[in-house]
Amino acid sequence: MRIQFAGATDVGRVRDHNEDYFAIVKQSNLAVVCDGMGGHAAGEVASKIAVETICRIYESEDYQMFDREEFTFPSEQLSAPGRLLIGAIAVANQRVFDAGNRSSELSGMGTTVVACAFHNGGVSVCHAGDSRVYLFRQGELRQVTSDHSWVNELMQQYNLTEEESKAHVNSNVITRALGTRQEIKIDIVELNLEVGDLLLLCSDGLSGMVMDAQLAETVAVFQENPGDIVDRLIEQANENGGTDNITALICKVLETEDNQAFSGGETMTAEWGVGTELEAVYEIVENLFSDANPPDPPGRSDVTKVEKKKRRFRWR
Repeated sequence: MRIQFAGATDVGRVRDHNEDYFAIVKQSNLAVVCDGMGGHAAGEVASKIAVETICRIYESEDYQMFDREEFTFPSEQLSAPGRLLIGAIAVANQRVFDAGNRSSELSGMGTTVVACAFHNGGVSVCHAGDSRVYLFRQGELRQVTSDHSWVNELMQQYNLTEEESKAHVNSNVITRALGTRQEIKIDIVELNLEVGDLLLLCSDGLSGMVMDAQLAETVAVFQENPGDIVDRLIEQANENGGTDNITALICKVLETEDNQAFSGGETMTAEWGVGTELEAVYEIVENLFSDANPPDPPGRSDVTKVEKKKRRFRWR
């Protein structure tokens, strides 16, 4: 597959530091966005640990790493890259959790995650939290992920509108995140793709500021140039208030494959982090990350794969 990527993150107009973190790994056709949370800038530590852990494991292409009896997946039909991505996120959860336990300044930190791995003519989409993935196809935009948030549960129960959900007093309360506990639930969906499809990955600093109709209009207008989509979406989020950090990534499908592997497009949930399963995760952490540097202290914002410019980090 051949994918064109563009991405940027911006601190917004209210926050004094950026707790979002993202990576684009072109050689692996991987894109990841994390939105950190925690006092004293601990959120940016959580999001950085998570992104770098996921990228390191996925880039290894060690598809046997999680093929052991301790690990259970929601379906035997999941692709090998999809299983590897789930495992990478589970290890990231453990590393963020451990880092929070080692430091009082980092205690309680966590992060959302969305990750897209493109392969076999399709994409594996994994997420936990309220960061989102949208698919734009033939002029229509649809949300691929479902927010793990308290207000989304209310929306489903009481049929709240998009406007009502954004105005709700508890709109920022999420029900899943990496690093807050050892148990983790990770949603995954695998989709076939078509040439011309665009996927938008974003933190809630974008989706909370820009209505879906405006997102769709912007993607449609600038669909020939993913970089222009990213720039305009961030501008719109800031124009609408910019109350949170804003991250947007666009992945455009330029070439795909005929032997597409995915059929149903059903969202499934992997639940990891108990008993021998947890022991196996610890073993992988020890084997892969025993020589890793400790997490950055709060206040640092060294962002890999991006450059700082006008309060914004842009992937090159």
